[in-house]
Amino acid sequence: MKLRICAPDIFAGDAVGNHCIGIARTAMRFGMQAELYAQRFDATVLHIQPLSNLFDQIDADDVLLVSYSIFDPFLEQLLALPCRKLCYFHGVTDPDLLREFEPRTADLCEASLAQFPLLSRFQSFIANSHSTARSVAEWIAPTSITIVPPVFADMPVFLRTPTRRAEQRLQPDLMVVGRVVPHKCVEDAIKVLALLHERKLKFTLSIVGSMPNYDYSKFLVNQARSLSVLDYVNFLGMVDDEDLLDCYDRSSGLLVMSRHEGFCVPVLEAMHFGKPVFIRGGTAVQELCRPESVFDPHAPLAGWADAIASRLADPVHVDASAREEITRSQEILLRTDTSVWQQILLAGSERGDT
Repeated sequence: MKLRICAPDIFAGDAVGNHCIGIARTAMRFGMQAELYAQRFDATVLHIQPLSNLFDQIDADDVLLVSYSIFDPFLEQLLALPCRKLCYFHGVTDPDLLREFEPRTADLCEASLAQFPLLSRFQSFIANSHSTARSVAEWIAPTSITIVPPVFADMPVFLRTPTRRAEQRLQPDLMVVGRVVPHKCVEDAIKVLALLHERKLKFTLSIVGSMPNYDYSKFLVNQARSLSVLDYVNFLGMVDDEDLLDCYDRSSGLLVMSRHEGFCVPVLEAMHFGKPVFIRGGTAVQELCRPESVFDPHAPLAGWADAIASRLADPVHVDASAREEITRSQEILLRTDTSVWQQILLAGSERGDT
């Protein structure tokens, strides 16, 4: 019996790709052979096979895990395979949040919503959060969905022990981490930075993540320039693991302005480092955080600036919060322990909230 994991795209550095690779690594840890397949992938980085190979290689006693986050043109063919089939569901972004800058991706997300009834045909269904599970409640009973975070304790960021650097930055630095795409609303983070500057608080903003959309990236640069904060915004792009860890070490806190998140790994990373997180509510991210970190999704951005300035100005509160964030992150990581995946992949019949 082998575990065969497939997704439309598997690239190291991408959240879905990292997760597929992490599941394979976890399965092999308890002795289950695992193979990865994708329609699009970087063959020079990892041993990933073309999806076409899957249909030739899979046996009836194998376990197929389909990682689903966007329209999959092969979904019905995968569901017809004669083996036990599991779905890991990351959630699908609301097409309306993408339409202006990414119309093609918006169309794919809309097509994905039409595929949701097919998801009920999987023998086991796993979601990254309760919020994501609720999005398919019309077709799959929430009580039959297993909730497992899309992270692993052996990921580089979680292997790094949080440290306190002796050197201090001349300016406090806020971070935004993740792909720089429209539904992340990075423009709102830039507006918050400008509001802090209006209060004579010279914060900087580090934006870490790939910038695949030229029009949206240009829009962000122009907005920062129009708000007179372009010199305080650092577009760092993709960084390697070591540089990312250094960014967290130096950061004063993480901003998440996104209108859609199925989980949001950077929030857990920031919590692991004991960093304050400032989160727009209304998405799955708020399942990770303490209530004081979550802002009403309709709250004026001026309130964000006031709250950030107040929280970061109180070192006693920051230290106490850091301890709580670290403890909370450790608790969440336990929910994706190797034993959890072993039970899912080998037993298969057990369902429920982990």
